Amino acid sequence: MDNEDPRAKFNRLNSRGGENKMADGEITLDDVAKVLSLTIKDDDSNKKIIFLCMLSAFTEDSQINVTINAPSSTGKTYLASEVAKLFPKEDKILKSAASPTSFFYGEGEIDPVTGAKIVSLERKILIFFEMPNPLLQEKLRALMSHDDKELNYSMTNKNKGRNKTDEIVVRGYCATIFCSAGLRLDEQEATRAILLSPEATAAKIEQGINLRVKRASNGQKFEDEIYWNYDRQMLMSRIVRIRNAEVKNIIIPDSGGIEKKFLETVGVLKPRHQRDIAHLMELIKVITLLNVWHRKNDQGQVVSSQSDIDEAFKLWEEFFESQNLNVSPVVLKYYKKYIVPPYIEKFAIANKKDKDLLRDMKSGKIGLTPQELNAYYRDTEGVSINGEQWRKEVLPQLAAAGLIEWEKPQSEEQDKRTKHIFPMVLTDENKMYIGTVGVANKRLSDEW
Repeated sequence: MDNEDPRAKFNRLNSRGGENKMADGEITLDDVAKVLSLTIKDDDSNKKIIFLCMLSAFTEDSQINVTINAPSSTGKTYLASEVAKLFPKEDKILKSAASPTSFFYGEGEIDPVTGAKIVSLERKILIFFEMPNPLLQEKLRALMSHDDKELNYSMTNKNKGRNKTDEIVVRGYCATIFCSAGLRLDEQEATRAILLSPEATAAKIEQGINLRVKRASNGQKFEDEIYWNYDRQMLMSRIVRIRNAEVKNIIIPDSGGIEKKFLETVGVLKPRHQRDIAHLMELIKVITLLNVWHRKNDQGQVVSSQSDIDEAFKLWEEFFESQNLNVSPVVLKYYKKYIVPPYIEKFAIANKKDKDLLRDMKSGKIGLTPQELNAYYRDTEGVSINGEQWRKEVLPQLAAAGLIEWEKPQSEEQDKRTKHIFPMVLTDENKMYIGTVGVANKRLSDEW
């Protein structure tokens, strides 16, 4: 029945009646990822987190914030927009961009008593497809931190040449997704969100090209096949039922066990871990919400299962390394893929052919030059590096994370106008706890 009309096929399958796993049964995040794979190839962990973020809008107070951070053309907005298609239109607020004040002057109602404008974000999904003005992000910090269910803002509005103060009340919590091509993140925003970066593997790009060819060849047929996919329709129906359940409270048992495992994972404690544990607890609750009808006890309370907790930890641990260093996954990948290898290569060549260079590298006087970094990147990727982006966004973040030292060379034979990059080595033990105890307090030279 390959040539069967997609809608007719859906109606045929739907007419069978009975319980459907995707609509009513107990499902896993892998089941959700399989449906999303119809239009999003690979990126399984990313699409699971983004899906859970959007589903978290339907919790009472466990809404998740996500920042998708990567260079242009890597699929940031595509990831967010494709997952969002599963969710009802009335529950989404989609923004391409917004000024610091325009966001607050959108739709809303005037309180007849106070005269304040009420902007309701209760159980909404707020998506910015382009990173908004930094001043707007600052204004949204209290919202992202769940400081209060009602946030009061006094906004100055120029009207007919006169300044007028408008009182605006933002009511309710929402799930937020920010897409950003800028790789340098403000620490305050970074700790409030789960940081994601789309994959950019050759296999994923090839599958993406295949998908675009199919869509362009016969757009209507392609869209019909996706829209009327039976499991996709059942998942969309499930999302609506979860929303309509209006779950108020989700109980997580064994809080002591969760705390112990979290502390073992993070090692040396940092202030940001207070927000990290909040993110983890939110993930547990939303994974529980996915199977809300199968998580009720005899008293009708919704209680997380051990499998919900295990799945949340498994997902969290995939992003812990970059989260803990306060950098996006793509920036950490740059360090591992483009900085450490050429430095090791330079060290090995010096060890064989240039004892003076070896001596200076061992003493920390010479590191990796920008020219050497660019040459390695060009050999690897076939294009030159974006020097300005690396200088202004990538290298400062890696230095702040303690992954590199970025300073002028101390050798008299080197041009001191140009900073060198000194990767900080990770021992085998550190690799198991990367970000937990930070990087080793040694340069690579100390290991030779």
